[in-house]
Amino acid sequence: MELKIRVANPAGNVTIFVMSPAKREDYPAISRELLCMEELHGEQVGFVEKMQDGSFHMQMMGGEFCGNATRSFGYLLSMLSEEKAEDVWVDVSGSQKKLKVAVDMEKGTARTEMPLPMEIKEISVKEEKYSMVVFEGICHIIVNSAPKAQEFVDKLIEEAKRICPCDAYGVMFLEESKMTPVVYVESTTSMVWESSCGSGSMGAAVYLSKDADTGEFVYELHQPGGMIEAYVKKENGKVFSCKMGGPVTISEEMKVDIK
Repeated sequence: MELKIRVANPAGNVTIFVMSPAKREDYPAISRELLCMEELHGEQVGFVEKMQDGSFHMQMMGGEFCGNATRSFGYLLSMLSEEKAEDVWVDVSGSQKKLKVAVDMEKGTARTEMPLPMEIKEISVKEEKYSMVVFEGICHIIVNSAPKAQEFVDKLIEEAKRICPCDAYGVMFLEESKMTPVVYVESTTSMVWESSCGSGSMGAAVYLSKDADTGEFVYELHQPGGMIEAYVKKENGKVFSCKMGGPVTISEEMKVDIK
């Protein structure tokens, strides 16, 4: 099968966009094959679906939500349009509403509105307690330490699955402004130590602001692939606005053959 793809690079979290139509039941298998193509350096896959009304929807490989893919999708739609709109509303998996992406073609950046956190749960492994920020479509566990072994990550995610069934899980190792993300997607059983993670950055920002009552809080989170800015607005202890952004590049369209 020949597929048309574009490769997006949002702060190193390389996302392969499949531009050709395919059946949703084939998405996991297609994704696994694309992620095995070392020359693409992909960390995740998103499928661009054209709807009956001519609009576009972006479906992540496991139906999860992904902030970096969302802002890259907004950048892609602006880039391909005649208007080159600075504000693009996108329809993506893992979000019940359309999200606004602010695109700056000159600076090569995109910032997206993010779904609000649903709650913060507590998770325990070996008598140690960690905070887990729950979003629609993905749960992020915050670990205040340098990265630990894969065995530790596996145990955390196993416990997270038990208490909070979800499409995807992240473990964000946080050392002040330095963050190392790991993401597991349930349907593809893929575990990736990512170059950056948009929704994980948002989870970290929500966690870092959890004791604040009212105000706007901005966090620069430096990750292996680059820096992401995460914004949280709170009022009376409640989060009412989340945004995250950073650099994006998108390749020309190319063709690949898969089985």
